[in-house]
Amino acid sequence: LWQYVLLNIFVGLIASAFEAMRDDKDTVHEDSTTKCLVCSIDMYKFEHYTTTGFKHHVEFQHNPLSYVYYLHYLKIVQDKDFTGPDTAVSNKLASGSNEEERASWLPVNRALSLKKHEEEEHEEQMLQQQEVSKQIAVLFGRHKQEIDEQSVSLRSEIADITSLLRSLLNDDRHHSI
Repeated sequence: LWQYVLLNIFVGLIASAFEAMRDDKDTVHEDSTTKCLVCSIDMYKFEHYTTTGFKHHVEFQHNPLSYVYYLHYLKIVQDKDFTGPDTAVSNKLASGSNEEERASWLPVNRALSLKKHEEEEHEEQMLQQQEVSKQIAVLFGRHKQEIDEQSVSLRSEIADITSLLRSLLNDDRHHSI
């Protein structure tokens, strides 16, 4: 009986391990077909906001092999032959204390083909903010005018009440004498 129970537990663990491996493989496959490996931007953005599309972006703009070749180039070329960008990338690779610093030269969440769309989106946001600011200014102006009118009215009423109180006090003084 114990052998049967242990055998089923062991088979269950093996099946779970293979299922996890299959899930990981499916996730990697889905990411490789729906996201750019270099910039991590979804296929949707390239399909909707560029004229060339996702496939062109992955093959010509952010081809992973181009980055591999570039890293190889940095290893085989002498430092004195580097251009300015080569020196900057080489320094980041050599002096980075963690993966994030060493990879900071990569265009993560950036793509030149989407720059125009991002600029248009930013411009649209700025226009919306300006419109909201104008509306707030108009509302503030209206409320300020209403408050000023109410303030004048209240001052007038306070002056009337003060005058009435003074006359009552004066009448009260005359009657008490």
